[in-house]
This record gives sequence, structure tokens and C-alpha cells, in this order.
Amino acid sequence: MSVTLEELIYARLTGNEQLREKLTKYIDAPAVFLQQCPDDTADGWHGIQYPRADYLVDMTADPERHSSGIVTVNVYSNDTGKPPEEIAPDVRKALCNIVMQADERAYCIAWERTELFDMRTVQSPNTLVNGCALTFLLIAFPRQETKTPDPALAVQEFLKQWEPDALIIGKDHIESVYEPSDKRPAFYVRISGHKENRATYALRWIDCMIAIHVIAPTPEGRSAWCRYLADTLHMLGEVTMLDGAPMLVMDLAVDNAAEYLTVGQIAIKAQYALANYGKYAHPLKENYFDR
Repeated sequence: MSVTLEELIYARLTGNEQLREKLTKYIDAPAVFLQQCPDDTADGWHGIQYPRADYLVDMTADPERHSSGIVTVNVYSNDTGKPPEEIAPDVRKALCNIVMQADERAYCIAWERTELFDMRTVQSPNTLVNGCALTFLLIAFPRQETKTPDPALAVQEFLKQWEPDALIIGKDHIESVYEPSDKRPAFYVRISGHKENRATYALRWIDCMIAIHVIAPTPEGRSAWCRYLADTLHMLGEVTMLDGAPMLVMDLAVDNAAEYLTVGQIAIKAQYALANYGKYAHPLKENYFDR
């Protein structure tokens, strides 16, 4: 049974030990709620309503990634609890630098900004409630496989053969959540475009633009993996496709400053061939000389 994204986010927030210690309880569970917190007079608070948090997942359509969106987490506190700015880093730690599998698709969450605010509740107009709103970008990683010969699948197989301990998004099974590390990162292969280069009688040569996303928690780890993969591809000069034919690496560039979740640090221009089946049957394909 597929787990929803909202359920995974709830599990990450309530499963974080630091958040469990800093947030109050509602009916014996950490006070984390989808969209809206219960009323302050609800029986489940047992007299202590703060600190608490609510979250919202706002999905939008994306022409390349099928879906993306915004995740907002609001943290509320009063004078008796931990300040919200002390709780915010634990929220970021719980949600960032992970790969989540929800609704049969992989997702990553990237922190964008944190904004402080204050408010007064209707039930306690004399009590000042301080809060912070954390905004995260939700990035989907759809499957890239198409048909044979498949450049995305070929690069996925190459990465898996060279680094079997790494997670290949779209190929390896993810049990709800995977936490990449500098030793065991996650890789995502994305086809950013393709076009015909030239045609011969037997083959059509296709230029294919491939992006490799290296996902690891530290800039040093991501940079090291990018250098290692780029050097390996430079030395090999090609990637073997699943039909045994070579896909030539024509050009390769690494940009460590590129956004590793949305753009990808490694850009490859590769070239592979498709069999050119024409309607004309060449006479040499028959037993021409025995007529």
C-alpha cells in the first residue's frame, strides 16, 4: 500500500527526537497537525497548548517533473515554551537531505526560507504567541525510462555497477525514506533533451543531453562524487547501453554551484544510434548472385 506524502512528513516530524522533546503533547502524541491545530480549549491538550506545529503540502503541476510544490511548516510558542527559532533547525533536519517515496514517486524537500511572526489567539487575546513559518520546496523525481535503447537506463546501470551501495532514484526500491550520506549518496539521472544529429543509410545518430544529480548532505561530499564520476566517464569515453551498443560521451561538464536537486551538477552530451528501418528492400538482402 502506497504511503502519502502528508503521512511521511508527519512521521518524520513526530519521529524526530529533538522535536518530540520540545513540542507539547496532544492526546499523548507530539503536537504536529496537518493544516490546522485543534482549538486551544480542546480536551487533548491537558492544559499545555504550546509549543506546537502544523504543516501544509501545496502541490502544483510541473511540465517536466509531473508535480512539485511547496511544503509550509508553522511553529507556534508562547513565553512558557521553547522559542520557535530554536525549534526551526530541528524541523529542517527532519525534512531535508532525504529521499522520500510517496504515491509511487520519489521526492526531496529543500529549505527555502524562514519567517518570524507573532499573533494573538481568540481564546487568549492577552497572550502573545510567537511563531515562525518555514517554507520548503517540494521536488519530484519521476521515472525517466522510455524504450530501448534507453540512455537514462544505461546511465543508471553504469552508476549501479560502479557504486552498488549508492541509491539510484528510479531504479532502486525505497522503503518510504532514504537518508543519503557522503559515503552512500543518491543519484538521479534525468534526460534534459535530445535531437537528431545525422542520418546514414543504416543508422540515425541522436544527440542526448543527460543530467546527473548527486545528492549528499554536504557540499564536500557532493563535490567529491561529481569529480569521481566525471573522471570515470572521461576515461571510459562511453557507456554501454542495454542492447550492447555504445553511447559515446561527446562532452561533459561539472558545475558544483548548480542546484543539485533541480538542475544537477553533471551535464553530459552523449550520442547513440537508432537502427534506420526504411521501406525499400535492398536487393543485396536477397540471394542476388544466385539468380
